[in-house]
Amino acid sequence: MNHNAPMIAASDKKTSAAEAGDLRTLLEARLHPPLSDEEYRFLELQGLIAEAEAAGNVRRLHGEVLRKASKMVADLRRARGEEVEENPTKAGRMVADDQGRRYALSRLLALEAGRSSYVQDFRAAHLGGRPIEWKSIEEWIESRAAADGQASQWVEVVLPVGATLRVTVSETFIESSLPVSELAVEGTVKAKLLRYGVPGVRYVRSIAVTYGGVLDELRHLSEKLVREYRWSEDQATVFVLTGVTPYVAGITRETEVQTEHPTASRIRLEIDPIVAPVEVMRIYSTLRQEVLEGTYRPLKPKYLELAVFAAERRPPDKWAEVMKAWNAAHPDDTYQVETIFARDCTQAQRRLLRPRLNEDALL
Repeated sequence: MNHNAPMIAASDKKTSAAEAGDLRTLLEARLHPPLSDEEYRFLELQGLIAEAEAAGNVRRLHGEVLRKASKMVADLRRARGEEVEENPTKAGRMVADDQGRRYALSRLLALEAGRSSYVQDFRAAHLGGRPIEWKSIEEWIESRAAADGQASQWVEVVLPVGATLRVTVSETFIESSLPVSELAVEGTVKAKLLRYGVPGVRYVRSIAVTYGGVLDELRHLSEKLVREYRWSEDQATVFVLTGVTPYVAGITRETEVQTEHPTASRIRLEIDPIVAPVEVMRIYSTLRQEVLEGTYRPLKPKYLELAVFAAERRPPDKWAEVMKAWNAAHPDDTYQVETIFARDCTQAQRRLLRPRLNEDALL
């Protein structure tokens, strides 16, 4: 392994709409391959460019308009028969300095992985025995994709009665008298994707692979490293090809944004058990402050009950009927004005179901 491999870190700094410039720049960071002129004109015809310009603030541009434009481009590419990866993820970090436990741990794991027979065998077979430069990774992958040939397609097949599976060292095969054309298919046609990172690019790149090709072999190898070292897939691919050390974070986060039901949005923390509890509390507290807009005050028990009480009865009951039922069940806490009762119920439901979230922090 090259012990002097460049230690380059992907920037953690978020790009605001003002820094990015316009919708096209923001989409370029999320889409691969980049937005074509034809696709940009398509967005213009659909009114998305004008909508982005009229949005005026970072949150809406990053949120609703950006997601709508991304979906339109994805749908257009699917219509042309191109494979589209959903929910682009941020590229994993690579080691940037030589300070502290995280650097030492990251280097030790990388050195161990680099000495493994499977990494050395791949480099010997396809890289001339030594890693390439990180800046050349995309050029190498694209040239290998061209040599491997047309990307393969995968489907989930329903096995007919009487079919058997024959398992070999590397693959599992179906043995059935039923022709392939008559097999029932579940779901849609998919591609297997090799994920990788490019220096200075925030989001993970991906490319569809050909079954049995070099990139498919690299995909299997990267997935093996992910299982063994808890790296991300893009980190593992970068490591195999370039030798750059993947940064092993003590705490990583994954966000899932639900625009229709904001209360179902989630932040998932994956934590190294060595990390001190106080550090976990500090990071979670910081994330929580970023995600929640303003000061969050939990609802009092009365309003929690109001939210459920009204939802169970409306529809079909009218507000007057719901209020009458509430007063009968709560003689010590009755309402006299229907509009005030309806306001308290609907506000309680809204605060539960649609908390004020800063979508920029979740993206």
